[in-house]
Amino acid sequence: MKKLYETTIVVDGGLDESVIAATVEKVTGLITSLGCEVKTVLDVGRKNLAYPIGKATIGYYVHIEFESDGTALKELERQYRLNESIIRFLTIILDKRLLEMRERVLKYGAPPQTSEDNSSEGEEFVEEKKSSE
Repeated sequence: MKKLYETTIVVDGGLDESVIAATVEKVTGLITSLGCEVKTVLDVGRKNLAYPIGKATIGYYVHIEFESDGTALKELERQYRLNESIIRFLTIILDKRLLEMRERVLKYGAPPQTSEDNSSEGEEFVEEKKSSE
């Protein structure tokens, strides 16, 4: 039985665009050659890393959704480790709950209240309490 997987790779963001594109093309080709069906490829782009990985401080993020029966995952991750351009990777199973949550977010958008809103309300409450003392 085939399951839906998502793999996220982080390519060294300091590399040239052509090298990054070749790496992404190589990964999608590898997934296909292992008998998996690529559904979507989402190039997120360059982002600053939270902490340096080796000498890299910028990463180029790519999310790839594919269907597989699971037998190709071990070889896929082995190839990720051998590729020097890929500095991090993560492969997960997209289960029913995660897919439903993703659909809700796409349909309704993000929740209206952000963490910044919460912190400012808390500060106002503290200020009001201080003034009443």
